[in-house]
Amino acid sequence: MIAPTPETAPSVPHRSPPSAVLVFILMLTPLFSIPGQSQQPEPAPLVGLQAHENSQKMPLRPVPGTPVLFAAYPTRVSDFTAFVSESGYQWDHKPHFPQTGDHPVVNITLQDAAAFCSWLTEKERASGTITEFQSYRLPTNREWDAAVGLASAQTQRSLTSAQEIDESRSFPWGLQWPPPAKAGNFNSYEINGTDDGHPYTSPVGAFDPSPQGLHDLAGNVWEWAWDREDPINSAALLRGGSWMYFRKECLTSNYRYLVSADLRAPSIGFRYIFEDKRETATFLANQQKSRAEEDKQQITMLNTAPDVSAEEVAKMRQSLEARRAQSDSSTPVELPDPASLKPATSTDAYTNKLGMKFHPFGAPGMLMGETEVRVQDYEAAQKATGKSWTRRPTFVIQPSHPVVNVTWQEANDFAEWLTATDRESNLIPANARYRLPTDAEWSVAVGLKDEAGTDPASKSGSNTVDYPWGTSQWPPPTFSANLDTGRMSGYADNFSYTSPVGSFSPNTFNLHDLAGNVAEWCSDPWPGAAGERVVRGSSWITSAQADALSSARQHFTEDTALPHIGFRLVLDLSQP
Repeated sequence: MIAPTPETAPSVPHRSPPSAVLVFILMLTPLFSIPGQSQQPEPAPLVGLQAHENSQKMPLRPVPGTPVLFAAYPTRVSDFTAFVSESGYQWDHKPHFPQTGDHPVVNITLQDAAAFCSWLTEKERASGTITEFQSYRLPTNREWDAAVGLASAQTQRSLTSAQEIDESRSFPWGLQWPPPAKAGNFNSYEINGTDDGHPYTSPVGAFDPSPQGLHDLAGNVWEWAWDREDPINSAALLRGGSWMYFRKECLTSNYRYLVSADLRAPSIGFRYIFEDKRETATFLANQQKSRAEEDKQQITMLNTAPDVSAEEVAKMRQSLEARRAQSDSSTPVELPDPASLKPATSTDAYTNKLGMKFHPFGAPGMLMGETEVRVQDYEAAQKATGKSWTRRPTFVIQPSHPVVNVTWQEANDFAEWLTATDRESNLIPANARYRLPTDAEWSVAVGLKDEAGTDPASKSGSNTVDYPWGTSQWPPPTFSANLDTGRMSGYADNFSYTSPVGSFSPNTFNLHDLAGNVAEWCSDPWPGAAGERVVRGSSWITSAQADALSSARQHFTEDTALPHIGFRLVLDLSQP
């Protein structure tokens, strides 16, 4: 959604001798170009394995900075079909679009990919094609970094600040945006309005290769990367983007897409690598020796380098805190101590057992959820009722993000479960209940009064000046809401998809995300459309001014589940 604003490479300030603390910080985070240090590190030398074709006629290519050979293409339909046929592996997940044998296989989980690698290893060992020391496996993230041309991985050396900035901006084809012709199979129509001739996957090798002869490192299909210390049934990372993707930051070389290891999608395939453990052992030994020598040189240079200013230290600290905050969003918010909870009243803010907060908002006897229902809230209900959330989106989503891909009825089911839970705990009265807000209640919460119209359809868009962040402000003030800034000018919010709830400032009722993040189900039916319900609020895919108005409405069938629609609840305490 949002491409980060390009930064300007910092100039090298004057410095005096650093303190011991700063030496330690700089050893961890190489921010500056030091006189005498190479500005363009040379790639680490290749070791013994030579390029060749394997039994599936897959070209295998060496990559600087690694001891392994990479498959030149993502695994093809013909390759995977042979595996399923010969091994009896249970797999039948052909996509909804046509593919030939030379297209990349899709709908592959991490387990599927690992099983293929094990089969190919055993098959070639049995035929004598490879030795007991050699095998096929998925690439690690560092190996994938090297394959896609990241200098930090290819050289095995620290980079200067300017090099780090270039690396963070780079794509597999270079620094150019939008991508040049033949760079890869993306959603080119969304990027620049062009048609690359491939509405879905393309035959492998249809686009230009990397300098090492690897094709489709950008686009076509996402590729699994797996660090072997991680359990194969946990989360894993996808690399490279796919035919479906068009967002700038998703196509950068260093982009890592954390998903469940059992995710199966028509945009996910894999590429394997070939390894000889003897070569790997030699490579690691040489690498360790090289790092020890580099550490000595770096300590010597840092001890004789000029000082680092207080301003630069502050910038380092801010950078570290930002990284820490991003990491913390993957941890569920700590639940409140049940003993500290007070029963709900219609006049005061209230926190329930899940840590969900509710506030008075101007509707008598009602409290509105401070935020949209989070992933961790929804999953708590699923666990308690013996269910599972089967429609996780294909983008990275953390416990503190709003739940999405939930139907209208599923939102109501959650409200009923939460009602029973809080009644049992004597936190809400027997006649109180959680439910979806009405269209009128949502309007009160967003600050709309005396709307023109008699029903949601006639009210939709009737007020053309008010937005959740203010009146007649378009584009919005920076960081007002999580919107699709990739299609807007003059606005930034730093999020590509959903954001942690509460990331933006609340309104006067202390309610967050009434603009952006996800649109929200309401209880009302849409006039004249049987089975359809009102949806309020903009979302992370909103870019049009009219769609961001406080008065804007949408309507969807009750069984709709979309990655930009979630919900928030009201606590109805109006019944005596």
